[in-house]
Amino acid sequence: MRKKDRLQPESLASHCPVVPVVRGKFLVLEGIDGSGTTSQLDRVVEHIRSLGFAAVATCEPSTGPVGRLLREALLGRLAMPDGRGLDGRTMAMLFAADRFDHLQREVEPQLALGTTVVSDRYLLSSLAYQAEEADRDWVQILARGVIKPDRTLLLDLPVEVAAKRRLAAGRPVERYDADSYLAKVAANYRTLAKEDASVVVVNGAGSKEEVTAAICQAIAPLFAPPPRS
Repeated sequence: MRKKDRLQPESLASHCPVVPVVRGKFLVLEGIDGSGTTSQLDRVVEHIRSLGFAAVATCEPSTGPVGRLLREALLGRLAMPDGRGLDGRTMAMLFAADRFDHLQREVEPQLALGTTVVSDRYLLSSLAYQAEEADRDWVQILARGVIKPDRTLLLDLPVEVAAKRRLAAGRPVERYDADSYLAKVAANYRTLAKEDASVVVVNGAGSKEEVTAAICQAIAPLFAPPPRS
């Protein structure tokens, strides 16, 4: 090849087409406290990796600055001057702020790289939990602009079973752990699942292995190879 025929850098780009990165999938595990979302998180991520896809685990409240503040509030370490816990509207706004920070800090960058993100809780938690302390429509307004998960897995089980699991795990008592409150939250979750076709209800009362198998079956279509043309 003569010198003048050699491809210049700008010409190389046209001869080497750029393969676009396929955006990662965004999956969410939901359910009342003690339903097993945290136990399933790493198991689901490992399954996705076994299929040959990059995947990471994350959670809400997040590990960011707002998320750390929220965890203090959930444990009752943040209170009003008279000793009462933070107002429900304050909690709803903190959860919303943490969600936007979480998306910008962790979720969106990973999705853009083509990595599947599996989150322990997301928007449905606010609509199920915070809607008991604040107006649901207002809580929904706080969520304007957040991305929609590709699939949400709702681990549904009796409140009494969840309570026994929390006790067996030795978890500290948190703001929303009263069975009477969680019964309302569980009902909210079921209603929300009926309103959203992307939510799959999974029987969370089974063994860890049974629940993992049900989740993996529900997300399988998202990772199926594209049909041959």
